[in-house]
Amino acid sequence: MKAASAELLHFLAHACELEQEAHDRYTELADALEAHNNGEVAAFFRAMAEEASRHLAEVSLLAAGLPLPELKAWEYDWPDAEAPETASHEAAHYRMTLREAMELALAQERSAGAFYRDRADRASEEDTHRLASAFADEEADHAEHLALRLQDLPAVSELAREDDDPPHLPE
Repeated sequence: MKAASAELLHFLAHACELEQEAHDRYTELADALEAHNNGEVAAFFRAMAEEASRHLAEVSLLAAGLPLPELKAWEYDWPDAEAPETASHEAAHYRMTLREAMELALAQERSAGAFYRDRADRASEEDTHRLASAFADEEADHAEHLALRLQDLPAVSELAREDDDPPHLPE
């Protein structure tokens, strides 16, 4: 068996971090929504965290025994400030609906897919290209599944976010 290239090791390090950050953020969102008694959305985010955990296990298995580079947070080559599948805290709201949660997750799945597709397109080695393409296809499948589920959900009312008990802030 040939040794893994630096390009492949760098890609796997990014894939591990991407899935770990997705898992952590979805878990944070699930915990927050659970604390606000938004059980349906909390359960959805928890399921997304479990999915990210499964992906992390798959990537970790592929990377087992390989000398992955130990990158500092600022050394990751993300298209934005955070990993592509990491849902924004700002996009979440304690009264968000299941539709809004799925739309947020759909955007993250598409972002991860685009990241992996870009890595596949820029790969100079076949192993990296093949693996990144497979990951991109998997993210595209997840996005398609979420898009189909969204079709069955009602549109969000403008009143959905109206807060019956807004915070009282000093003036």
